[in-house]
Amino acid sequence: MDSETSAFSDEKQQLELMQRVGRVGYWEYDAVAHAMHVPSTSLGLLRSISGSSDSSAHTLLDVLSDIERSRLQKTLEHAALKRLDFNVEFKVDNPGLHCATIIVRGAPLMNTASEIKLAGTFHDISHEKRIESEREEVITQLQSLLDVLPQGVSVIDKDLRLILWNKRFQEILDFPQSLVHRYALFEDFIRYNAQRGEYGPGNPEDQVQAQVALARKFETHRFERNLTGGGTVQVEGFPFKFGGSIYGFVTIYSDVTEAKRTESQLIRQRDIMKTVIENFPGAISLFDADLKMAACNEQFKSLLDMPEHLFAKSTVHFEDLIRFNANRGEYGPGDAEQLTLQITERARNFTAHRIERERPGGQWLEIRGTPIPSGGFVTSYIDITERKKAEERIRVLALQDTLTGLPNRLHLNDQVEQALERAASTSRQFALLFLDLDGFKRVNDTHGHDIGDVLLIHVAKSLKKAVHETDVVARLGGDEFVVLLQDIADKETVASIAEKIVNTIAEPCTLEGIEVKIGTSVGIAIYPKNGTSREVLLKVADHAMYEVKSSGKGNYRFSD
Repeated sequence: MDSETSAFSDEKQQLELMQRVGRVGYWEYDAVAHAMHVPSTSLGLLRSISGSSDSSAHTLLDVLSDIERSRLQKTLEHAALKRLDFNVEFKVDNPGLHCATIIVRGAPLMNTASEIKLAGTFHDISHEKRIESEREEVITQLQSLLDVLPQGVSVIDKDLRLILWNKRFQEILDFPQSLVHRYALFEDFIRYNAQRGEYGPGNPEDQVQAQVALARKFETHRFERNLTGGGTVQVEGFPFKFGGSIYGFVTIYSDVTEAKRTESQLIRQRDIMKTVIENFPGAISLFDADLKMAACNEQFKSLLDMPEHLFAKSTVHFEDLIRFNANRGEYGPGDAEQLTLQITERARNFTAHRIERERPGGQWLEIRGTPIPSGGFVTSYIDITERKKAEERIRVLALQDTLTGLPNRLHLNDQVEQALERAASTSRQFALLFLDLDGFKRVNDTHGHDIGDVLLIHVAKSLKKAVHETDVVARLGGDEFVVLLQDIADKETVASIAEKIVNTIAEPCTLEGIEVKIGTSVGIAIYPKNGTSREVLLKVADHAMYEVKSSGKGNYRFSD
C-alpha cells in the first residue's frame, strides 16, 4: 500500500470513528441544483438517528417532517444567497420512542460566482436534549424541598445565572424582590452588595469583577460574612453536578446572628443538607451511624410499598426494614434472616454505591447510597421502570420492519446464524427462500404508496399463513422478503411450500376497495447443499430468484 492510499485509509477510519463516537456526519448542498448529498460514510449515521431501517433516507431532508424540511430548505437557500454560516437545531422524524434532535451547521464553500455550494455537519444531540428535559424535572422537585428548609439556598448555572432559590435566601441576604428572579445575573447580586458596602471599602465595580472571576472557578468554599445590618451569615458553596459534569453552583446561607449552634450541630446540618441536595430527587431515607432512621420522605414509603406500622415506633431500625423486605422476597430466594444479616452488615461499612434492582412485581429502582462524613448515610430511590420498558421496546423495534412488523434484515441475520448452529450440531437441513414481488411497482405507481403499503402488509400476513409457526418470515426492504424454513425433511417439502407461496401471492385481493393482482418470484437455497454460511445462502437464493425473473416470473427455482 503506497503512502497516499494509507493516508486516505487513515482519514476514512478517522472519519468513521468520529461519526460512530461523536455521532457527527457530513453533507454538501448545491444551491443551483437544489440538491443535497450525504456521503455513504455519513449515511449510516443519518439512518441510525432517524430510525430508518431501509434505504429511503438519502439526505437530511428525507428524515425531517414537512415543517422541519421546509425550515431546512429555507435555511439552505438563505445561507447560499447571503453567503452566511448557520447553526440550527431540527427535530428528526424518528419512529422510535424518543424524539431525535440534530444540530445542522453549514458554511459556503469557496467556489466561483456561478457555483453556490454549502457544506457542513449534522450532530446528534438527542441525548443532550433528554438530559436537559430531565434537569428541568429535577429543578422542579428540588424547589419543593428547598422551600421548607431553614437555610437560604441559591443555585446558579454555569453561566452564573440564578436558576433556583428559596424564600430564606432572599430574607437572610435582604435582597429586594425586583432583584430575585429566574436567570437573574450573579453579578447583579454582587453589585447590589458592593454598593451597600458588604465587601468593605473600595471601588464597587472592581469588587464585582473580582467576585465574578472567583465564582467562575466553581470552587468549594465556606466562610462567615458580616452583613451591613449587623447580622452574620455563614456561607457554604459547592459545585452542582448534572449528567456527570459541573452544571453550576449551590450555595447555602445560614443565619447565625442570634444564637450559634454547637459546632457538631452545624456540621451535622451542613452534611445532611449537602448530601440531600446532591442526591435528590426521588425517595430519600437517612440513617445515622447506629443504623437508626433519622428521616425519610413520603415517597420512601409509597415507592417502596412500606406499610405505616413499620414507622409507628419512636425508633425505626434499618434492620427491621430489611427484614420486612427479605420476608416478602424483595432480595430473591434465600433464608430471610441470613439475607437480613448480610445486608445489615454491609450497610455498616457506609460505602457509596449505585445499583439498579428489579422488585418482585417488575418495578425497577435506581438506588444510590452516599455516606455522611459525620456518620450515617443517605439513600435515594428513583423509579426507572418506564425507562427500562422503553429500552426493551426500542430493542424490539430495532429488530422489526416498521411497516409489516416482520423481522428486519438484522433480525433475519441472527435467525439464520442460529439456524446454522443448530443444523451443524444436528446434521439437519434448512432452506432460505428469497422472494421478490412481481407487479408491485405497477400497483404502487398506479394506486399510490398508501395502497402499496397496505399490499405489503397483506403479503406479510399471507406469507406467515403459508409456513409453519416455527419458520421465519422477514422483510429485507422494498418488495423483497425472505422465508427461513427450519428443519426440512426433503426437497419435495420445500417445493410444496414454495408452490403454495407462489399460488397464495398470485390470488387477487381487494385492498381499500381496490382489486389488485400481483405475483412473486422465488429463489431457493438449501443448507448445506448450496452453502454453509449466511452470506452464501442468501446470495445463491437471490441469484435463483433472478433466474425466475428472467424466465417469466411467477414461479420458484432451486439454486443449482
